[in-house]
Amino acid sequence: MRLRGLVSRAKQYVSELYNYYVPPFKVSTVKLTDSELLSVISDIYRKTFVNARWFRLDNDYYTTGYETFKRITEWDWTDTRKYLKDVFDCDKFAMYFKARMAIEFNINAIAVVLDYSSAHAYNIVILKDCSGVHWYIFEPQTDELIEFEKRNTKYYAMRDYVIIL
Repeated sequence: MRLRGLVSRAKQYVSELYNYYVPPFKVSTVKLTDSELLSVISDIYRKTFVNARWFRLDNDYYTTGYETFKRITEWDWTDTRKYLKDVFDCDKFAMYFKARMAIEFNINAIAVVLDYSSAHAYNIVILKDCSGVHWYIFEPQTDELIEFEKRNTKYYAMRDYVIIL
């Protein structure tokens, strides 16, 4: 009897948390072509003057548009996680966000940037809408989407970095 009551309470809690865990909206994704993906990588290299190493983890990449991505980040709780030095710090935030977007929304066109020149890690997001394919620096600790030219080079120098896509 105690077990049945415990199971019943657990189901009640799961039901109550469901609205917070599952997004209350649907996300449409689009597949990036290889030429679109390589164009983004080339643009990153051109703007940073560095042929950094990048590791491609998947064959196909999927993304969404700018407005949908903003809606996702407003819902997502990655930025609310507690920063713990060496345990859940910038590299873990970036990896957590990348994995979470793939798991929850089937969006895997998000890279982790290990930026040794800034001693920082963050994401690059590749978005596609009717105006084309665009990439942004994304700070998963604050949900800030940053255009490359407007970045703070103290935190996003991109002079010595690795990209894990």
